Amino acid sequence: MSKRIILVGPSCAGKNFIREKFVAKGFKADCSYTSRESRLNEVNGVDYKFISKQSFEEAIVTNEFYEYVEYNGNYYGTGLDEWNECDIFIMETDGIRHIKSKDRKDCLVIFINTPSLIRMERMKERGWSESGIFARMLVDNQKFGDFSDYDLQISSETQPF
Repeated sequence: MSKRIILVGPSCAGKNFIREKFVAKGFKADCSYTSRESRLNEVNGVDYKFISKQSFEEAIVTNEFYEYVEYNGNYYGTGLDEWNECDIFIMETDGIRHIKSKDRKDCLVIFINTPSLIRMERMKERGWSESGIFARMLVDNQKFGDFSDYDLQISSETQPF
């Protein structure tokens, strides 16, 4: 029986920062797969494992993912090997819904609920366009408006991470 910590939250909520704190304490972090292009300063194998859409679809057919979702025309997913070997993950709300019930009881899902103004500031600092920020905030509001499949919520009015 493996215990897993799963971090979930909207864009720029601080999930990676918190994951790195766990890694510093000896937890083994998953590196998710994606078919999207890397962004400025993202490193393959660190931020994501960047693969082509065709490779992702082939891996779906051969059951190489524990869970995967399609978002904004791109795939994101947790590899089956990583699911079996790692103990801390970052997932989308849709990914949480794909966790098998037999596995869910051994997962601690932590919802990082950082206020919108802080997240928007982080997006600006990372070079996001105004239209990109607006679009992402709309999507995040839809995805997290009624999200309740978590065990612990971290919320802050300051910028601890």
